[in-house]
Amino acid sequence: MLNDMNIVNDTTNTASTWGLYDQMRPQEIEAIQKKTPIAYLPWGAIEYHGSHNPTGLDSIKAFSMCKDLAEKNGGLVFPVVSLAANLIKSYPGVNFPQHSIEFSEKLIRLACKEYLEQLVMQGFKIIVLLSGHAGEPHLTILKSVAEEFNNKYPDRRFWVLAEFDILPDDLLVANHSAIGETSLQLYYAPKTVDLETLPKDRLITLELDAVSGENPRLASKALGEKIVKLFLINASSVIEELKQKYL
Repeated sequence: MLNDMNIVNDTTNTASTWGLYDQMRPQEIEAIQKKTPIAYLPWGAIEYHGSHNPTGLDSIKAFSMCKDLAEKNGGLVFPVVSLAANLIKSYPGVNFPQHSIEFSEKLIRLACKEYLEQLVMQGFKIIVLLSGHAGEPHLTILKSVAEEFNNKYPDRRFWVLAEFDILPDDLLVANHSAIGETSLQLYYAPKTVDLETLPKDRLITLELDAVSGENPRLASKALGEKIVKLFLINASSVIEELKQKYL
């Protein structure tokens, strides 16, 4: 599924109910948008996720989950925005200055506002922004911009979320490269994960390993699939309600 970010979408035709926006011709986009004017905007990051996960984990996760949502509910998936503030490189008490590309909170707010405004101009009625990065106040900034736009455009709906927002805590909580994120990566792009790089002779910690949360050695593709399946059920339920109200 990782390669889907780089290859031509094989569902790009006027009979499709969903597609990858940047890999479609105008008439294909318009055919889908006429039926289902929903935009999915995956918002990721380039961030150090320890020795066992790729730096693009947040982007891969957000894009892949948006793609699954579009496939199930219809609509158009935009390219991932790998633009994030509040990364581990600036987190207090740790020292991971490399392998993260960090931007200011001011820029995140501005970029989000301009992107959502562009999606309004393109005629979308429902915009789902899925943030793969949950650093704060990065996530709160994205959500606050969405609320501004909900007030500004009451005939449309802007929904910003992180995947764990709509899942029970016993399945997934906010984490950094721990069991949750690593399981999702094993599900979507298993070749990018190497659990053997994790230490075997000591506890895995945030300070030494850039891991916050439950032991990533317990991660599995099966758990990732379980997370995705419930996420799709819960998110699709919300999207169906939004369709009834805004489409």
